[in-house]
Amino acid sequence: MPLTVDVTYPAENVGLITFSDPPRNFGSGELAERLLDAVAEVGRAGCRVFVLASDTPGYFIAHWSLQFIVDRQVALQSVGHAAPPPQLRIFELISDTPMISIAANNGQAWGGGAELSWACDLRIAAQSATYGQPEVGLGIIPGAGGTTRLARLIGPTKCLEMILDGRPISAAEALQLGAINKVAPDAELRQAAVDWAVHIARWPAWSLEACKRSFYEGRDLPLDVAGRNESQIFAAMARRTDSIELMREVQARYDAGLDSYDAIGLPRPDAT
Repeated sequence: MPLTVDVTYPAENVGLITFSDPPRNFGSGELAERLLDAVAEVGRAGCRVFVLASDTPGYFIAHWSLQFIVDRQVALQSVGHAAPPPQLRIFELISDTPMISIAANNGQAWGGGAELSWACDLRIAAQSATYGQPEVGLGIIPGAGGTTRLARLIGPTKCLEMILDGRPISAAEALQLGAINKVAPDAELRQAAVDWAVHIARWPAWSLEACKRSFYEGRDLPLDVAGRNESQIFAAMARRTDSIELMREVQARYDAGLDSYDAIGLPRPDAT
């Protein structure tokens, strides 16, 4: 079956990007380019949040195609120089886009599949899913975030263990480590991911973008510098006319006697 990448819009401001390249969804240059186009499409449609999900049972992305990597390196050797492989652009784009991205892992996400997950802002997995960085067993290292983004997610101790040990971890362990945010029953994964996206997409696009920007810009800065950057972004958002109007509306709900859940518009714990 040919590789497919489809875009649908399950709710306002939400994009669902599904992909399939049976039997194992190996990553490839073609998949990267098609995903690049799909992300650009949901951006043009005005989405605030998008979900990346696989339509191949048991596989998010098994790992990046070894044949693709070998062919790429042989081609570079033939011209006498090295260059970043083009598929790296998809990891950078997803990390850099102002939209919020959610990776929904339905099975195996190893190597480049895990790294595509690490590049997303949020991650949800099926109970049967696994994550792994097995590159050490191939004579290489993780090349798209496995030694960098993953270390920032779970810390140096467990990251070094994963990249040296090579064995995958379960969704439950990934959740415990902080590598992912949520675990859902296998049959409910897709809907759980979309529901989460719908909830996040209810918030203003400008505040979502600013939250993401402040988080990533401040992550690797000294705390005092990150704090100043955060304060500057806060001030820019707080002086917006639409933000001022929104805060006035919420204050009016408080003044009318509503509690914080209803005033801000948050679902109550028993409703989630």
